[in-house]
Amino acid sequence: MTYEVPPPPGPPATPPKAGGRPGGSFDPASVNRLDWAILGIGLIVFIFSFFSYYTLDYSSIGLPFSKSYGAWHWDGGLFLAWFAMAFSVVAAGILALSIFAPTVSLPAAPRVLTLLAFGVSFVLYVIAIFAHDDFGDVLSHGFSFWLSLVLAGVGTVLALMRAQQTNTALPGPLAGLPRVGN
Repeated sequence: MTYEVPPPPGPPATPPKAGGRPGGSFDPASVNRLDWAILGIGLIVFIFSFFSYYTLDYSSIGLPFSKSYGAWHWDGGLFLAWFAMAFSVVAAGILALSIFAPTVSLPAAPRVLTLLAFGVSFVLYVIAIFAHDDFGDVLSHGFSFWLSLVLAGVGTVLALMRAQQTNTALPGPLAGLPRVGN
């Protein structure tokens, strides 16, 4: 009885490359500029949520008092701005997942989810303008609030542009929107 030596195994399996993508590492230049802008909007809105969303200016007996609150201040119904901020950050997070971890399964197309989250964020910011009409001369919206409102609107438009550029099927009445940008 003879014993045959098994053939040597094939070449060793190559470990996954950096970034988890087959065929090479992640190339930032491969990401569309508008996608980078959307990711940046989410980051900027998050950073500015810690600054002056609401300002309190009060004077009593000739002594001025001033205080500012970020989006993280929930007293007196100011939570709308926090939800608006959270939707902007979630929108950018969804897009980041689709770009940097494309194997992650989401319940709907990432571009649709990003568009809807930015749209909800913008609507919540607009509602927050009018929901606090009892501010009077004492409490008002601060710089970060207005900046975040504008960025949520820009994020909504950019997300719509990218969804249309990538031929993503938009749900319901959004499918009939005219094309924005090139």
